[in-house]
Amino acid sequence: MDSRILSVMILCVLLVGVFAVAAENETNQTLNKSNITNNTTVQPLSAWSSVSVSPSTLNLGTLPPDGIERSYPNAATVTVRYLLAFNDHLYVRANGDLIGPNGSTIPISNLKFSTPNVPKRSFTTSDYIIANYSGFWGSFTVPMSFYVTVPPYTDPGTYSVTIIYTAT
Repeated sequence: MDSRILSVMILCVLLVGVFAVAAENETNQTLNKSNITNNTTVQPLSAWSSVSVSPSTLNLGTLPPDGIERSYPNAATVTVRYLLAFNDHLYVRANGDLIGPNGSTIPISNLKFSTPNVPKRSFTTSDYIIANYSGFWGSFTVPMSFYVTVPPYTDPGTYSVTIIYTAT
């Protein structure tokens, strides 16, 4: 049996958003032979919001490529501060697969997360709502738990991915 050891590191990058308004595209589109008309609405969002993550870089340590899921409960804390929020959201997504040495990859589906309000699920490259918030002024924190599975026969090395948190 090959006893190679794999080190996995997740880089959590915070994304700070300051939004006054955002355009939301609707799916109602009319297609003519000469042009395309796109109906657009403007939706007010929070006057100001910011996101911080602690720790900003998370090292999950050295893991064997054995296909066993490892858990890291409450490994990171996401904090959102806001002003004039009405039914706003905190989202999370990954920027792609975990990338290792020489371009080797671990599928992003092998990295999962959970929060007190979201059961364990795989990361994707699409935004996923992990919290809702409203109010005149305030802040809240969301503890994030992580789960990683290193597939058998994975090349040893340090693998990383960027996790993006967005508050609107």
